[in-house]
Amino acid sequence: MTSLVTGQIVFLQCRQTRLYAEVIQVLETRQRGWIRPLALVSQGVTQLLDAATEDEGWFRSAPTTPDMVWPLTQLQPALDTDVIPLLASLATKPRVDDGAAAPLETHQISQAINDFARQLWADSQSEDEGDRPKPTP
Repeated sequence: MTSLVTGQIVFLQCRQTRLYAEVIQVLETRQRGWIRPLALVSQGVTQLLDAATEDEGWFRSAPTTPDMVWPLTQLQPALDTDVIPLLASLATKPRVDDGAAAPLETHQISQAINDFARQLWADSQSEDEGDRPKPTP
């Protein structure tokens, strides 16, 4: 496994969907990564999440999607060819003033992330169960 570093862009993949995120901290003792979701990409459609405004750099001030703590074994480093277009999309996203984002849009984004995380977790649990020996009666 490649060692991850703070600020690195990684992704989680579940079926045909990828969640791109920035590594905030690597929790080595727990074998977990604290990540901040940036974009959800499914079937060529990119849903940007909490992109920063011009004066904030790449960081966001009021997240609508929560940070996540996820097993390091599932975090995959993103390739430059994936990250460069993603970062370009983040940089060109129109500025939204505080309170101007529609609550429904925020709810839909949060729901999409929640659904993605639940499906990925369920898939990883079923894979783990398949690796374990079955108890004998």
